Amino acid sequence: MGFQDRDYNRYEPYDDYGYVNTRRNKGSMSITVRLIIINFVLWLANGLLFTNNSLTDMLAVAPGTLNNPEYWWKFLTSGFVHSPYDFWHIAGNMLGLIMFGYGVMLGLGPNGVGFFRGENIENQLGRTEYLVFYLLAIIFSGIVHALFNPEVGSLGASGGVTAIIILYALFYPTKTLLLWGILPLPMWAIGLIIVFTDASGASGVGKGGIAYSAHLAGAGFALLYYLFFAQYRRKITGGFTGWGNYFRKMSKRKPKLHLYEKNETTNQEIKSEKNDEFEERLDEILSRYGKVGEAGLTKEEREFLQRASKKYRDKNK
Repeated sequence: MGFQDRDYNRYEPYDDYGYVNTRRNKGSMSITVRLIIINFVLWLANGLLFTNNSLTDMLAVAPGTLNNPEYWWKFLTSGFVHSPYDFWHIAGNMLGLIMFGYGVMLGLGPNGVGFFRGENIENQLGRTEYLVFYLLAIIFSGIVHALFNPEVGSLGASGGVTAIIILYALFYPTKTLLLWGILPLPMWAIGLIIVFTDASGASGVGKGGIAYSAHLAGAGFALLYYLFFAQYRRKITGGFTGWGNYFRKMSKRKPKLHLYEKNETTNQEIKSEKNDEFEERLDEILSRYGKVGEAGLTKEEREFLQRASKKYRDKNK
């Protein structure tokens, strides 16, 4: 199937003001928006419909949970409940999620300083991988916190949100944002500040009652994902996504020892394999294009489409 024959939706990447267009296809509510809604619904339900914060207590990780396998499911559910006494607990986490997961932030946009919708982790990874990444980060950070603090319970999405922020810093290290809405800093510096602050808190310096070890675990989870999965895919095809492709590629590996009668056969098979990878990557990008539009594609994905277009034009001459 030629490049011109593939179906994808037309999308205007920028609005009338020069900022990234936030319009989405009908019926395609963002995963990030859904996660935020779920968190706020549970927070409000706990205060309005349950007595003595029983809903939060039921879903949060309690002391000693790690030693009770029948309650391990709480390492997931704890990421969706927040302190009923501190609104900033849920507000801060959801702010981080909407900024770096969805891409609405205050920073330096196409027309200078202002709020704009830019690159974000949901579009970068694709919905399914983004959701899996977020949920696994919550579980991983909760387990690590329980390992280092077995007699202390935990709740909140901060482990998953920290993972999203650090992954953003790894993908866009030179992206400049306004820290606290005032100080312009590149994302690599913001990421270092977050890690340093959590490391200091974990060592005993800082405000109590915060799961610093969960934050650090989320940051570590993001780094592992970036190094072993996102970067692997990037080297293969020029894109970032992800662990599904990593394991699929590993499962397709052929035995190292092959016997050929002619070198021409070897070259032909290598060329065929590269073409298969090219076509597979092209289909993935066009599929994402139809869901998130051009604005949702990464720079590498846009460049890949340009190369593909040129390739098919030259082929049909």
